[in-house]
Amino acid sequence: RLRRMKGIRGVILLIVAAVVIVQGHICMWQPHQRGSVDISSPGNNDCYRIHGPCGGSEYVAGPISATLISGSVYVVEFQQNLNHWYPQNPGYMMAEIANNDNGTWVQFGTTIPDYNAGDMVTQTNFSFKGIVPENECEKCVLRVRYVSNNPGEGQGSNIFYQCADISITSSIDN
Repeated sequence: RLRRMKGIRGVILLIVAAVVIVQGHICMWQPHQRGSVDISSPGNNDCYRIHGPCGGSEYVAGPISATLISGSVYVVEFQQNLNHWYPQNPGYMMAEIANNDNGTWVQFGTTIPDYNAGDMVTQTNFSFKGIVPENECEKCVLRVRYVSNNPGEGQGSNIFYQCADISITSSIDN
């Protein structure tokens, strides 16, 4: 009877571990995403945000995390915290800018195609380099999305979101 209980406990621990592992997908640190950022381990909850446009209602606009200069080159840095490669229809990662969460999203930089990492539990750092739009705004949003196209991921959504609150100015003195 004791052996059976230990076996059941082991199965429960494996299920809990599996649930934790599949809960992380993309985190952004430049500019700093809304909320906390922890990329110390794959599957971190800080990287699991599946509700558009910015990860969910708990991730509302906050303080400005970066001021970008219009017309300049800016580098967005982020981590694919788990890889959800789907060979039948490979996904992609992209950055976008809008005037607010519900604005018109304009692509920033080039799209990065998803890749076969050989293992879902893979952490890979990426960066987008783009030209900051010419239009100034005091409170814009920069969003990174990972569209995995994998129908078995994300509890009904195969898109993972991170947003950062930014401003765009014509010069550093503004």
